[in-house]
Amino acid sequence: MKIFIYLLLVVSLQACVIHLPSIPQKAPKDASKVSTDITVEYDKFNNTTSIRTPLYLSRKGFTDTFPVQLRFRSTYQNDARLFIQLYVVVSDVDWGFYHSANGEDGYSFDFIDIDSKASVELNMVNTKEVFGVSVPIEYLRKIAGKDWEVKAYGKRKEGTFIIPGSLSAAFLKELECFEEKNC
Repeated sequence: MKIFIYLLLVVSLQACVIHLPSIPQKAPKDASKVSTDITVEYDKFNNTTSIRTPLYLSRKGFTDTFPVQLRFRSTYQNDARLFIQLYVVVSDVDWGFYHSANGEDGYSFDFIDIDSKASVELNMVNTKEVFGVSVPIEYLRKIAGKDWEVKAYGKRKEGTFIIPGSLSAAFLKELECFEEKNC
């Protein structure tokens, strides 16, 4: 009987365990380490190749009020580049309704609204807004290797984040390698 009560107690406690969401990692400072995690995937059904970095955390120190997750992605069809985009994920307790973004040099990115959703985690409402910005290859070359600041503007909020130089440099190197067929 004691074993049965013990097992019942263990099973009951297991049901109460809270699974915390995984915490994304910051991009390594070394571009060669970022390069090892870049994926290249071919889709034979629509004859496209996608090249993308992992989703990394971009944070400007411990007290950053606008931490975001970001990744680069590019798609090719018949060896022609269709686009290069930077995807940005903003998690917060309130909606920002983001609509535009500018680089630290004043460059205005083409903005793409991708997704918005709300969830409850640990009895707290969390919003997640995903948007993309189109990045011309010339601009990627300009920012590659430098930590580049971008400001996102929304109806309710705005904030700045950093595109790590190691991320942009590794992604540019992978694109050039793919285009020159040297990979």
